Amino acid sequence: MPAFETLKAATLNGAMALGIDDRTGSIESGKAADLVAVNLDHLATGPIYDPVSQLVYSAGRDQVSDVWINGRQLLKDGRHTTLDVAAVKHQAAYWSAKIAAAD
Repeated sequence: MPAFETLKAATLNGAMALGIDDRTGSIESGKAADLVAVNLDHLATGPIYDPVSQLVYSAGRDQVSDVWINGRQLLKDGRHTTLDVAAVKHQAAYWSAKIAAAD
């Protein structure tokens, strides 16, 4: 599948399939501002001949630098802006131990 069509399937066409394309799926005034910035200056995505192809076929989650959901920035320069990462890790370790003890 061509990169542009894959990206469109994951964004606008996905929103259309869910019946929410009037609210999301494309960058337009009045729609939810859910955006992801991806750093393509990475060994895995270079050299860049076609940014859309690099984004679709080569970029990974480790290259996501910034995320905005409904206009609110939740990830800035790779750091969470609303989560206490240490607390989340602590809770995960707690539940991991609790689940392991139940076996």
